[in-house]
Amino acid sequence: METERALLGVVDYLIFACMLLVSAGIGVYFRFSGGKQKTTDEYLLAGKDMSILPVAFSLMASFLSAITVIGIPAEMYQYGINMAYMNIGYVIGMILAAYISLPVFFELNASTAYEYLDKRFGKMARSFTSIVFVFQMILYMSVVLYAPALALSAVTNLSTWVSIISIGVVCTFYCTLGGMKAVLWTDVFQALLMFLGIFAVVIKGCLDVGIADVYKIAYDGGRLNFPGFETSLSQRYTIWNILIQGIVLSFISFGGNQVQIQRLLTVKNISRSRLALYVSIPMGCSFHLLNCLVGIVIYAYYASCDPMTRPDNPISSADQLLPYYMMTALQAFPGLPGLCICGVFSASLSTVSSAVNSLTAVTMQDLLKPFLESRGMSQKKMSFAAKAITLFYGFLCIMLTFLVATFGNLVQASLTVFGMLGGPVLSVFLLGMLTTRANEKGVVVGLLSAIAIAAWISFGASANSPEPKRLPVSLEGCALNSSLLYETSPILNKTMASPLVSYPLALMLNETDVSSAAEATTEDFFSLYSLSYMWFAPIGLSVGLIVGYVCSIMVNLITGETPHVPEELLSPLAKFFINKKNNAGEKAMKITGPVELQNVNSKTTNGVIVIKSKEKERF
Repeated sequence: METERALLGVVDYLIFACMLLVSAGIGVYFRFSGGKQKTTDEYLLAGKDMSILPVAFSLMASFLSAITVIGIPAEMYQYGINMAYMNIGYVIGMILAAYISLPVFFELNASTAYEYLDKRFGKMARSFTSIVFVFQMILYMSVVLYAPALALSAVTNLSTWVSIISIGVVCTFYCTLGGMKAVLWTDVFQALLMFLGIFAVVIKGCLDVGIADVYKIAYDGGRLNFPGFETSLSQRYTIWNILIQGIVLSFISFGGNQVQIQRLLTVKNISRSRLALYVSIPMGCSFHLLNCLVGIVIYAYYASCDPMTRPDNPISSADQLLPYYMMTALQAFPGLPGLCICGVFSASLSTVSSAVNSLTAVTMQDLLKPFLESRGMSQKKMSFAAKAITLFYGFLCIMLTFLVATFGNLVQASLTVFGMLGGPVLSVFLLGMLTTRANEKGVVVGLLSAIAIAAWISFGASANSPEPKRLPVSLEGCALNSSLLYETSPILNKTMASPLVSYPLALMLNETDVSSAAEATTEDFFSLYSLSYMWFAPIGLSVGLIVGYVCSIMVNLITGETPHVPEELLSPLAKFFINKKNNAGEKAMKITGPVELQNVNSKTTNGVIVIKSKEKERF
């Protein structure tokens, strides 16, 4: 039986409207202040003169999207607190990016991450990775914008289309007018709303259930179990895939993705950029852990009467748990559901606006700028072209939102899209920064091979893999009346009769739904399709690194050429090992004498010196 939707009050709508108006107003302000977005440097990089705090807030808000707010509580409810441990991997990945890749981008004074690939490899590598990034972010934006609108429309009278269009239009408006400065400062405002909304849910839930009881109920329900140490790659969550996934995803974001790198380049120097990244770490981890706590609180609240499986079926998926809880537990406080809804949509706004701005930067700087400069276009006209591109991407995102409806579980869908393409792109950056043998042909083959294999496994597993085993839920607290099961609707505050189902049968059906799919053996599935989705990004990265490096060596052997890479194009980590090797070589030369190179020829290709000789030192 379908439950009627809760009605948002006037106060809720006013709060929602104020959030949209303030976000749009920030865009208008920066359109007419400062540099007025007249140059591409001002429009795309905020003049490279931003302070640390707004950049840190923006890094946090754009890294953790509405997928975190909606999807993480659902994961906690169904599978336990496993993903909370991913924060360890996040921290490691961010620190690695701060010392391996970030110094290279600052030394080149680049506007986009993919300018580096042009100087290290060539235009083909730059164009391929830029196109992959564009495709990746368009898909990811669509998921981020669609997710909260769909979940909220399922339990409230808030229309899915109205939600998507209002958020998409406002986001496009302030991105187009205010450029990067507007995006950064709206991220600050929206991050505060995200924290307020989550705090409201946590505090209200702990008051209703009791802090000690929340812990006890979650512990008894198996939601606080430590992830296992199994080595099976098909296990949905193990300590190994959680840590590796966290490291890879954060390294993808901060070491090979324009969205975060562009924010890190809006400050004056590398030390301030690292400081902004370090300040964002406790913000991001605390927000992620708060969302994990929300999932545990919601489970404790519904522990004895699961809303997804009880006969009146008020919600149909776990992604609707948080919106349903907000509308049932917080409705007695006018405006509080609206504040929480603003927090959810703020998470969407911050991520989508960041992605739109970065897509504009990549399209403008990496794909169109050479053509526009050849036609003698002025900075003012190129800034106008960038605004037109921003407008295009904003409306394209709105149009594509309904194409992602079949993606299923939000967390799994977002990580699949992000990792499937992000891992191969990161492999190109790492090959360029950490090796001197990698060349353009090799890394492009590695990139395309990694994308093909990651996409094959990802989509094949999504379509064919067995349903994962969910933790058990209960219906024993739902009200009983003879052989009929009745439930008091917390939304409508009235009793509703369910179909003729007795409690023992309902509970038996529930337990069957939870475990039946999980009991299916993986023998019925192709082995790669049984892989946990947590391995998709690491597989894409690994294939890209291995195939790219091996193909590069083969190309070097066939051509007899090895690129001599300037030091500024290498990571400090690679420089350390090169200097260590050179120092060892100098000591050896003092003992044995110099080795004379024979038949040395050199030429320049794509700005990289290529040495052709019979004897040469390689790294």
